[in-house]
Order: sequence, then C-alpha cells, then structure tokens
Amino acid sequence: MLPLVALYLLFAQQDSLTVGRHALQRGDLAAAETAFRQYVKANPQSAEGASNLAVVLARREQFREAVALYRTALKLSPGLVQIHFNLGVALLRSGDYGAAIGSFERFLKSHPTELRARQLLGIALLDTGDFTRAIGELEKVRAAQPGDPSVTFALSTAHLRAGNAEKGKALLEDLHKSGASAAQLRLLEGFLYYRNHQYQEAETTYKEVVALDPQNASALAALGRLHLRDNRDAEAIAYFEQALKLAPQDAESHYQLGVLYDRGERPTDAKAALSRAVSLRALYPDPLYALAKIDLRENRPADARRRLEAAVRYAPEQEAIQLLLARVYKELGLEALSQKSFAEVRRLQKLRLSKEAEPGRPPL
Repeated sequence: MLPLVALYLLFAQQDSLTVGRHALQRGDLAAAETAFRQYVKANPQSAEGASNLAVVLARREQFREAVALYRTALKLSPGLVQIHFNLGVALLRSGDYGAAIGSFERFLKSHPTELRARQLLGIALLDTGDFTRAIGELEKVRAAQPGDPSVTFALSTAHLRAGNAEKGKALLEDLHKSGASAAQLRLLEGFLYYRNHQYQEAETTYKEVVALDPQNASALAALGRLHLRDNRDAEAIAYFEQALKLAPQDAESHYQLGVLYDRGERPTDAKAALSRAVSLRALYPDPLYALAKIDLRENRPADARRRLEAAVRYAPEQEAIQLLLARVYKELGLEALSQKSFAEVRRLQKLRLSKEAEPGRPPL
C-alpha cells in the first residue's frame, strides 16, 4: 500500500491534468497552460501531458514550443498517430510547410480517408510551390466532398499559380454555381482581392458579405483592416468592435483596435485592447511594441524596456523594435546596450537595402 504522502502526490498530479482539461474546455488558456506545465514537470515521461500542453501552446500561437512538445509526445508514445495531425497543423501555422507535409503524410498512412488532413496536405504542398502534387491531393478531397467551397477555392488558387488560368477561373465559376452560401463565396473572393492588393474591390466584396451575413466576423475584421490602412479610423474602430463582439478571441483585431484607440487619444482603451492581444497570442511582438510606446509617453521607460526586450526576442529582424529599444536603453543610461542595439539597427537597414537592390526584385 502506498504511503499517504505518495498517494497525495499522485492525486495532486492527476488533479492538475483534470484542472488543465477543464480550463481548456472553458477557453481559459492561461490556466490550462499553468496546470499542464505543472503536470508535465511532475510527469516528464507522460505523452498525454506533453500533448495536452502542446495543444494549449498551439492555440496561444507558441508554435515553436508546441512543435517540440508534440515531437516529445511522439517519442514517448509513437503509437499516438493523432499527434502527427496536430503536429502538422502547428507546423503549417508556423510557416514550416515542408515539415508539415511529412506530418500529414505520416498521419494519412494510418487514416487515408481523413479528408481534413488531406486538404491540409494539399494546402501545405501549394504553399511550397509543389502545384502538381497539391492539385492531386485537393482533387481527391473535392471528389469526396464536391460541395465544399474551401476545397474548390484552394484548387482554383493552385491552378492559377501553376499558370493554368483557364482551369482556375472555371473552378471559381463552379463555386458560383454550387450550393455554397453567397456570403461564403464572396468572402473567399474578398480574400483573393486582398492578397492581390486590389483593395477597393476587396472592400466592395466584404461589404457585400456583411449585407448577406451581418454576423460574419471575418468580413467585419477585414473591413476594419482596410479602413485602418486608409486612415479611416472611426469606421475602422466600428468594424473591429463589431467583429470582436462576435469573435472575442481574435488577437490581431484586438491589436489593431488598440492601435486605433491609441491614435484617437484613448490610452486606457488602447492599453486594454493591446494587453488582451498579448494574452490571447503568446510571442506577439506588435502589441508589445505599441504598449512600449505608450509606456514611454507616460514616463515609464523601465516598463517599455521589459516589453521591448520580449518583442525583440520574438521578432529580432524588426528594425522599429530594435530602434525604440536602443532609445529606451539610452534614456535609462545604459549606453553599452544602447550602442549594441543601434549597431543592430544599422545591420538590419543594410541587409534590407541590399535585398531591395537585388536585380529583378520588386520593391518592398
């Protein structure tokens, strides 16, 4: 029989796993992360613990650590094939498309009829420029579920990028003829306009989406971004506020709304929105930079330093963050650190200018 202390420790460890699961179910990612970290620390050989923590970190967009934990879980329990799917999603969202392809392929060996994984494999192949294989995988998905507009749209994009404009446009026509909702179709078209820098067409399309579906948070947020881009701040604020009522977990919209509040001299609202963005998305340098600028205006250089040092760790190649950090160090009397940051700014500027000067390279 186990001693009472050992039994207590065992139940405490199990309870932290349960606490984490409950917190995850109710959307409290910070509490879930704390609980799962406690469990993993006490149970370093638990594939279940590592995988649960990875799920939370992926949702908080801490993809590097999430990927490492998923890989740890697979080493501890290679038979947990589902983890290959989760790992693939984390790799895809982190931009590591090549590695994502391998994860989805390993998952599909055991689950060849899993259409979601096959669609994501097709998207990863598309993003790596392997258009032929991407089209092949997406065609399999489309054959199984011909009414899914997202698959048809991805196929259209693949054909267009592969140079087959006729097939790409024909697929877009199929979207219009399908039973998909008009709002969903127009939303997809709006995304395509936006990616092609056709901003006026994108705005018109997104407004049509909202007219068809007033509760479409994606279209409202997209309109907010377009109005922010054109310095139409009052309209942008209204769109972001509507979008966040419908999708309060959208970290990017909280950040952009915070920027707008700050420009409108609403510092309290700005700090609340920017802080919310930081809490929703870990390793998010942009709201930290915006908060640091507010700190400086309010004569809190030490707080600005803390935020900027974190932002630099997450985005070391951003000149603006490095430059502001150099100025903060100077204000705090940290001359050596200031000079080091200024030197890094000069290096980044030189690197950017050399890239812009490359023959045949379009201007940034």
